[in-house]
Amino acid sequence: MQKPEVTVFMAVYNGEKFISQAIESVLQQTFKNFELLIIDDGSKDNSISIIKKYADNRIRLLKKENNLGLFRTRNKGIAEAQGKYFATLDCDDIAVKKRLELHLKYFHENKNAAVSAGRIKYINHLSKKIGSSAPIHGDEDYVKALLLFTNIFINSATMIDMAILKKLMYREGFEPAEDYDLFERIAAEYKIGVINDFLSSYRVHNSNISSIKSSSRKTGERNIIERQLIRYGFKYNNDELNIHLKFTSAEFDELNANACLLWFNNLAKQNSNKKNFNNHSFKMALARQWLRLCLYRLKTKHDVKPFFKKGMIKNSDLLNAFLKSI
Repeated sequence: MQKPEVTVFMAVYNGEKFISQAIESVLQQTFKNFELLIIDDGSKDNSISIIKKYADNRIRLLKKENNLGLFRTRNKGIAEAQGKYFATLDCDDIAVKKRLELHLKYFHENKNAAVSAGRIKYINHLSKKIGSSAPIHGDEDYVKALLLFTNIFINSATMIDMAILKKLMYREGFEPAEDYDLFERIAAEYKIGVINDFLSSYRVHNSNISSIKSSSRKTGERNIIERQLIRYGFKYNNDELNIHLKFTSAEFDELNANACLLWFNNLAKQNSNKKNFNNHSFKMALARQWLRLCLYRLKTKHDVKPFFKKGMIKNSDLLNAFLKSI
């Protein structure tokens, strides 16, 4: 049998409700040379029976009697993978037919890239679209500066070079933000590429790990944010860190416009001195965060006027940030 170029990895725990859609979306890929590595992490439902109904020799099923948890199961998948590239698809998500083809096209055109990342559509439990991720138009500094605020990538729409992934792996202590930890560590050393095509549909429902463990996520995200601020030499106090973390968790309700502006100006000034990022790219990343804040407050009917006062983020920068996100 031909060695697969891509390992599509699927971790399963009690996934009977949506796993058929996930598996079929992989088997229908336009790119055919892949293995679908499925690790069942001690499911108590009918997941195993559903998987075994698919008679395709590209499917490789491993079963764990005891639940290891997601990050350990992912690391087991990395250790078992045979492909040159690793593409995760959660067992409740759906890949578009050209997902693998588009990822590989990017890698073949960008030999030094470690990750190719695309956009996702958000769907509900009925598979109806309820939103989508914004595109990212900008250079590598812009992408890395965005990661300074929040994770901009979804596992189910990324592909990672296997050699780099085996070196870095997922780490304990960041769950359920272990994917953010991984992508940020990759971005610190390697090139991350963005494909502005929709590559998967990401299902939003109450059983999502990220929904269940929100308090743990905040702890992991705080550690990731502080790690980056320290690495790049940004000086901050507790109040400034708390403002920054509100952008990470998208908790914009009680933010003070003047305090936010002081912190953003502080970041811009420090970056200008240290030259960690291209100044224009960094300012555009700051403007994108300001735009997120303003759009959220408009959507939730909070007062947005203080965030548009004279002396705040330039309207021209906000316009450019808007154009980079449509």
